[in-house]
Formats: sequence, C-alpha cells, structure tokens
Amino acid sequence: MDNHIISILQNFEKPDESFLKDKECLICLENFDLEALKIVKLPCGCSNSVYHIDCILKLLHSGKNKNFCPHCKTIYEIPLQQIQQPVARHQVLPYNVLNTEILPPNQQIHNSQIKIFTKIVMFHILTNSIMNVNSIIISKICADYNGYEVLQVLMLFYFMKLFFNYCMICYAKNTFDKIEDCLIYSYTFQTVLFFALIYILTKIKNDNNSTFLLVNNLFFSFIDVAFRIIREYKMRNTVIVIE
Repeated sequence: MDNHIISILQNFEKPDESFLKDKECLICLENFDLEALKIVKLPCGCSNSVYHIDCILKLLHSGKNKNFCPHCKTIYEIPLQQIQQPVARHQVLPYNVLNTEILPPNQQIHNSQIKIFTKIVMFHILTNSIMNVNSIIISKICADYNGYEVLQVLMLFYFMKLFFNYCMICYAKNTFDKIEDCLIYSYTFQTVLFFALIYILTKIKNDNNSTFLLVNNLFFSFIDVAFRIIREYKMRNTVIVIE
C-alpha cells in the first residue's frame, strides 16, 4: 500500500530549487535535500506545500482524513479503485487512501456516498409513491370529492408525480449530481402539490377524508426527510470498512 501511495506522490509536480530556498518541512521541521524522489510538492501549491514523502506517509497513517496540506489545509484525494495490493478482510482504511488520482476538492464523490444517496433516493421514491397512491385512492373512492373538479385535476398531478418518480430511477443511474438534482426537483414538486392540496381542502368539505389526506402527506413526508437526515448523519460519522 505504501509503495502505491509513494508512486502517486512521486508523480506530483517537482519543486524547483528556488521554491525550496529557505524552506523546511513543516512536519519534521528539517531542511530539504535535493533528492527529488524523497520530496513531494502537494497539488495546492501554497508557499509551504513541499514535504518529505516519508513525513506525508506518517501523516496519512496517523488517522482518518489526514490527506491535506499541513500549511493551507487544502484536501487532496487518492481513489481506491486502482489499488492492486490485496486488502485484508474488514481492514479499516483512512479516507485519504481511498482514491488513486489527485482531484480538486468536491470534484469526485466517493463510491460509498453514491451508495448512500442511492438508498436515500430509492426510499424517497417508495414513500412518495405510497403517499401519492393513497391520496389518489381517497379522492376517487370518496363520492363527495368526485364533484370537485379542481381536486380531481390536482390528483392528476399526483399521478404525474408517480411518473416523475419512475423517470428519476431511469435518469439518476447512480450519478451523484443527478441524484441530488432529482431529489431537489422531487421535493419542490411535492411541496407545491401539498400546499395546493391544503388550499383546495379549505374550499371544499372538511371531513375525515380531508384529515386523512393531510395526515397521509405529512406522515410520509416526515419519514422520508427523517430517513435522509439519519443516513447523511451516519455517512458523515462512518469509518469505511473494506469487506
């Protein structure tokens, strides 16, 4: 594993002598020699971005999320996909060795985050579809509601939301940016429908069916949002384990 990381560090831009002048490694506080293979210049390129490779390795092994420049705190990433050395089952790795190329911050989202957000969007589609189907059924089986054309038109939009959920599955396809966009559009679409429902129900008969429609929308929206909050919290506080 160390040999793989060293080979990546050695491919970084090499510092020139003028850049090294009057500088020392901020980790070990020792001066630099001119053996380029023992020195690494981190991608941030800040005024103190040069370190001994051995010092960077020690920093990476010192704990989780140590893949940053000690001077300016800029994060760099080393993806896991191309690491060929076998990893022991259940070995816990710090995030800094989970990538193989240096990328700008936030440009690449780790696969574990993709999986978590895929679960979030699938749970959202499930709960949202159940909620909308319940609303459509109640509006159709209740004889008193059949005479309110505006409510029936709204239920048509609820049906369109079911079709939108299906399109989300086809469009996202485990792409983080697309998943985020789909969730934003879905939340916005459903929020507009909910407030339209409240407005329409205030204009028509207020009975147990009206209460059920409101409770149905509030309940499934609550568990949907709660699931996302819980999953994102766990994602921020989870150590990645290699199976």
